[in-house]
Amino acid sequence: MELPEMRTRFLPKMTHDEVVEYRKRNDIIFVPFGTVEVHGTFPLDVEQTTPEAFALCMAQKVDGLVLGQLPYFYPGASPMSPGTIQMSVESGVRYLKEIAHSLLNQGFRRQIYVSLHGPAFLTAGTLVVDFFDETKVPIAYIDLVEAAQYAAKQGVKIDDYDSLFYGAYEILGRKDELVVDTSICAEPKQDSETSIDHFSYFRRYAHPSGSIGFYFARPQDHAGMTGALKSVEERDERCKKGAIQIREIVEHMDMPEYVEAMRYVDEETSSVILPKYADILPRNKYPDAGVKK
Repeated sequence: MELPEMRTRFLPKMTHDEVVEYRKRNDIIFVPFGTVEVHGTFPLDVEQTTPEAFALCMAQKVDGLVLGQLPYFYPGASPMSPGTIQMSVESGVRYLKEIAHSLLNQGFRRQIYVSLHGPAFLTAGTLVVDFFDETKVPIAYIDLVEAAQYAAKQGVKIDDYDSLFYGAYEILGRKDELVVDTSICAEPKQDSETSIDHFSYFRRYAHPSGSIGFYFARPQDHAGMTGALKSVEERDERCKKGAIQIREIVEHMDMPEYVEAMRYVDEETSSVILPKYADILPRNKYPDAGVKK
């Protein structure tokens, strides 16, 4: 499918007229959200930068837009770092839900929330099910950890998550934000000192981020101490390679089929489920929001 040429697909960078023209033909928007937290020697917002790069690649596959610049959400166990911005899950859900309702009123019926952060399912999972109960409009969540694992099973070679981080800066044209410093050497991966990592019970029965409350014992217990690069040449090489891997993952995600499946769920809800069960389903918080425009 040949997509229309656009000056940008990032909604905040578009003009009013550009959004109006886009809405005449489509209703898809990707909402990458992340964290500002300690992550080795990567910039603190690496887990916001990476889903934005993925979201842009996915939007390019299906003529979608991207609403970025949403970095301040529940970080998990890293508030022991002075660089980590803490946000409760509850507060994050409320904030994203306000955005979701606004986007729906603006005509974006197919909303896809995107993350590459372990605990993000606590926020996004709550958002998509509560929003559906309130509006009867099915919005969706893509966990890029799951997407990368799926692509790997399909034969995509992924070096490690660091490679994807580097690739994101290449795709977004932000390589200069990465640290290049010969005095900073990546520490060899060490055994974690965080207590939860010494017991199998929690991972055995639930996702660790939702199994028990805990904090990291040291900054390096969260993804090690990698990120800084020894030279610009190494940076450029790793960024280029990572960008290829991101695009290969997205290629295996079948985004055109994904957004069509969203439309199918929406139509089934409107034409099959609601006529049969409207009297017992949760009442819409905003009665007009679930009506297709």
